[in-house]
Amino acid sequence: MIEIELFYKIVESHIRAVHTEYLQSLKRVPLPDTAKKKRILFKKLPIEDKLLKGYNKGIETALKVLIKEFNRFDKRLQKEEKAGKKF
Repeated sequence: MIEIELFYKIVESHIRAVHTEYLQSLKRVPLPDTAKKKRILFKKLPIEDKLLKGYNKGIETALKVLIKEFNRFDKRLQKEEKAGKKF
């Protein structure tokens, strides 16, 4: 069980680290001149926003699925241990 929990924590940590690195890289990349002009007029780039929202939603979904599956596995393992079976 410890190996599975360690794997879960490593995967979750890696997903969060990659997500943070990606978001930080967005701040470092200079915007094209046309985008800067639009930003001055307080208009957002719809494509940029959609991509970022989609990426963030994908990360959230991946983390939710990971947590949900780990919890299911943990419950199943605890039931089997109570029943006297070893996994």
